[in-house]
Amino acid sequence: MSEEAPEALRARLFREAPGAGRPAGEGWARGEAREPLTATHVRWHLKAAGGRITEARYEVRGCPYTIAAAAFVAGRLPGLAVGEATIDLEDLRARLGAPPARLGRLFVIQDALREAQLQLTARCP
Repeated sequence: MSEEAPEALRARLFREAPGAGRPAGEGWARGEAREPLTATHVRWHLKAAGGRITEARYEVRGCPYTIAAAAFVAGRLPGLAVGEATIDLEDLRARLGAPPARLGRLFVIQDALREAQLQLTARCP
């Protein structure tokens, strides 16, 4: 089975936006970041147990690349140790076929994720 082409993957993730939305209930760590020049805003919601991420939700205000990238990352976070939840921005950019000019928006996703990780780490050192 071959990997999905970047354009098709990006379009599907943008259209379906798996993991999007504000979660209900308690116990969620939150991290957010903004890029004022493009009005990009990303907020992560993470839940963890036993030092591992169990659920990941996100809210995004941004371009289709940003939305697709957040969906892609959210699908890979559950099961990772809180400290292992990192984003290889160049790999993510390539997988989605995003032009280099969009890399700054992917940094916003990464910054928001780091903030949420810090909150989780503070709760469960």
